[in-house]
This record gives sequence, structure tokens and C-alpha cells, in this order.
Amino acid sequence: MAAEIILAITAALLAWTYLIYPAAVIMAANLKKRHTLPSAVALESLPSVTVVMSLHNEKEVAEKKIRSMLASEYPAEKLDFIIGSDGSDDGTGAVITAMAATNPNIQIIINAERKGKAAMLNELVSGAKGDILVVTDANVMFTPSVIRKLAEGFADSRTGLCDATVHPFSADDTGITRQEIMYSRFETALKRAEGLLWGAMPGPYGGCYAVRRSLFPRLPENTLVDDLLVGLSVLKENYRAFNIPDAVVFEDTQPDMIEQYRRRTRIAAGSFQNLFRFGLCISERAGALFAFLSHKIMRWLTPLLLVLFFMTTVILSGSSYFYFCLTAFQLIFIILSVIDIMLDRRGKKLFIQRYVTQFLLMNAALATGFVKAVRGIESGIWEPTKRV
Repeated sequence: MAAEIILAITAALLAWTYLIYPAAVIMAANLKKRHTLPSAVALESLPSVTVVMSLHNEKEVAEKKIRSMLASEYPAEKLDFIIGSDGSDDGTGAVITAMAATNPNIQIIINAERKGKAAMLNELVSGAKGDILVVTDANVMFTPSVIRKLAEGFADSRTGLCDATVHPFSADDTGITRQEIMYSRFETALKRAEGLLWGAMPGPYGGCYAVRRSLFPRLPENTLVDDLLVGLSVLKENYRAFNIPDAVVFEDTQPDMIEQYRRRTRIAAGSFQNLFRFGLCISERAGALFAFLSHKIMRWLTPLLLVLFFMTTVILSGSSYFYFCLTAFQLIFIILSVIDIMLDRRGKKLFIQRYVTQFLLMNAALATGFVKAVRGIESGIWEPTKRV
């Protein structure tokens, strides 16, 4: 009886996390009559903006990225850029130096010794003058309107943070690309809905987000996921955070399973690191707390819930044909995912199974990241995902 109760509770929590909560929130946001996203703001009312970007060995994309930023339609007198090279040894420093020489609005900082992204961002932000910071990554390409669309979100004094909407460069079907794109769209839709309902998007898209400079916290140098730390800090101060649908940027999607696993492990470790710092009560606002618990905490608990679900079906499999079939069904999908991973090394795949494989790998990365966070994270230095 106890095993059946645990199974029922586990199944309910998984259904809440991935089906009931997302569907309810997205539907409620779509039905909401009062549109809370910002309208256009007159040029003279736009805030000053500083774009900050930390780079480590990004020679391949640095020039293209900077050119996409310089093509912004934002008023030049209200926009400047601070770009830092954090111990790059591939020629990134030379690229950004050459770009800065042609544009007086670009300030560069070149550190010979690598300190990590968090330390680099602290240094960049300390020299920023704009009221609004736009924090971005090297492989995320701007559209001309993205800075303005983000800045318009701050016309409301309650707004503390806005993030951009990422689109893939291509939607090919190599590796795990299609599955990652689908999951990214799911996440964006959910965060957008949480922002519309409560102004409580619990974690911004780290590739491009805007935040009031006065709210940007001093990042501990061992921080692995700076965007989540900044997002939670904004909610802690009871400011609003939401997604801007029209603030479009483009990013490549890493198709390799192992690279995605490593990336998600690092993100998971940083997520738990931030959870240990902030605790569960990240805001006084009920909506923000509800979104954080339902979206983030329950998602981070999924590996434990999956193990509990599987183990209870194994325990019950001897007492019921239904539970025996349910256990066998899970084992078949696990085995097929192992085969799918082996086939991926040869450039092949089990098509529908690839979605299950992505889900299982994502949760394996969460479990690995939790172990890393519990053991302690001493350094904020990590290798960027390989560019495609």
C-alpha cells in the first residue's frame, strides 16, 4: 500500500511539473485580457544602455557578434559597449581591439590571466554607465531592434529584468538539435506566461537579458550560472521580470549529445549552487514564489521523482500484471535510449526515441550537477560549449 501511495504521489508531481502547471499557466496567460508587455517608448524617453560581454576564446564569432551589436537601431548617444577578454589565448583580444579602434563607443578590458565569467562580468559592470545593462554571450547574434525592445520594458518602474527571445539559426535534424529547440521553445513559452501573469519569470535566458544596473549584484567569483543568480536577485528585491517576444536574437544549437550533457551538467550545478544561496523563499510575492517552486524546484527534483517512480513499479511488479508491464515499458525505453546514444556516435538515430533520450540525458545531467554542487564549487571557470 505504501508503495502505491508513493507511486501515485510521484506520478502526480511529474504530471504537475511537465503537463498541468505549464498548460494551466500558458492558457491563463493567453486568456488574460490586460496585456502587460510594454508599448513603444519615445526616443527621448529611452534609458541609457551599456551592453556588457565577457569572452573567452571566441575568435570565431567575436567579430560577427560585435558587428550585430553595432548594427543596433538604438540611439548612439545612449548606447555604449564594454567587452572583456578573459584570459583568451586564441586571438580574441586582437579581434576586439581592432573592433574598438573603429568605434569610440566600445571599451575593452583584456585580462591576461583567466578569472572566470563571473569575475569578468563584475569588472565590466563596474565600468558601466548606462542605467540598463544588456548582458550577452558571444554566440548570440542581435537583430537591429533587440536592444530597443529590451529597453522599452523598463518604462515601468517596477520592471527589474527583461530577457530576449532566442531563435535558432537553423532547425536541421542533426544530433539532438531538434529536441533542444523544442525544449527551448517550451521553456520560453512558460517563462513568457509566468511574466505575463505575475511578472515573475524565475530565470532569464542567459544569452541576452537586460537588467537595471542598480539591481545587478556583485557575483561571487565561483558562480557558474550568473543569469539565474541575477534573476533571483531581482525577484528578491520584488521587481518584475519578464520575456519580450519581439526582442529577437539568434543562437546556434549544439547538436552533439555529449556536449549538451556537459553544458546541462554545468547549468545544473550552478542552479543548485544558487538554490543553496537563496533558499526557497526568493520573493515576498506569492506569484513569484509559486512560479519558482513549480517551474524550477520541481524541475530540479525530477531525477529523484523518476527514480522513485521506477523503483516503486519494480517493487509492485510482482503483485500486478499492470505494474509488471509498466516496469517493462520503462526498461524498454531506457534500453532504447542507450542504443540511441550508441547510434548517435555513428551519425544515426532512433527518431521518436531521441526525444526520450534527450529527456533522460537532461535529468542525468541534473543529478550529476546536484552532486557537483553538494561537493562544493570552488571555481567559476568553465569551458564554453563548442561552436557549430
